Amino acid sequence: MRNRPSIRLISGIALLFLAPLVAAENYYRWQDSQGVQHYTELPPAGVDVETISVESGHGFHRVAKVYDGDTVLLENGMKIRLIGINTPEIAHRNRPEDPGGEVASRFLKRLIEGKLVRLEYGAERHDKYQRVLAHLFTEQGENINARILKEGLAHAVVKLPNIRLIEAYFSAENEARSLQLGIWSLPQFQIYPVEQAGEFRNTFRRLSGLVKRVEEKRSAWLLHFNRGVKVLIRKEHLKPFMDQNRHPEQLVGKHILFRGWVHQSRGAPLIRLYHPKMIEQVDG
Repeated sequence: MRNRPSIRLISGIALLFLAPLVAAENYYRWQDSQGVQHYTELPPAGVDVETISVESGHGFHRVAKVYDGDTVLLENGMKIRLIGINTPEIAHRNRPEDPGGEVASRFLKRLIEGKLVRLEYGAERHDKYQRVLAHLFTEQGENINARILKEGLAHAVVKLPNIRLIEAYFSAENEARSLQLGIWSLPQFQIYPVEQAGEFRNTFRRLSGLVKRVEEKRSAWLLHFNRGVKVLIRKEHLKPFMDQNRHPEQLVGKHILFRGWVHQSRGAPLIRLYHPKMIEQVDG
């Protein structure tokens, strides 16, 4: 993929007028025989489940202010964090703008500031900052979260248990990525060898490398790569990986392309995977 120094938008892109995306009305939380917790769209047979309602917002609310590309304030005082997407940060306090942050913020302001939107809440209603987590829709039924992704202004993210529209959001991202729109023309969002992970502390990256071995711990699996890089999959999140033939033991000796935030653990890079969508490609 080509690296380009600045964000670009293709003019004249038609509006993505999506009808509200159809998905499950509820999610189910349950534990397996080993005490590992799962979230699924269908209730499994033979186990006790807890139903988590996915509630739609009633009526429309006017947007008073757009803070940045993925956070808005409604006139009723609710601060909304858009589910399933992450845009680059704008400049704040003493921190400079991340490339693409102001572009995403300006785009969202033009799209919805002062206008009416409809909310669909996530299975988890608030984040740790007490912002309301929601999918936003215009009066015409356009999914705003998906629109931002389709324009190449954000990347899709997995935040359990709010994965109701995950397929639609990754599909929208893929369209933008295939055209190298927006952030997908920037160096940060290109694919890097996993051996470079140590250079990317506390940033989102797409990394590619060979799984040399896996290690089972009490509550998680570790995938080991060159230069001490490790990927962690907690056992409570394992079932979707198994359903898509991406159990850690099936990845040994394979070259994988994955994504996530690079952190440090005991001096070595560590990336946590929460969903098989975070493994973009597996090559034998």
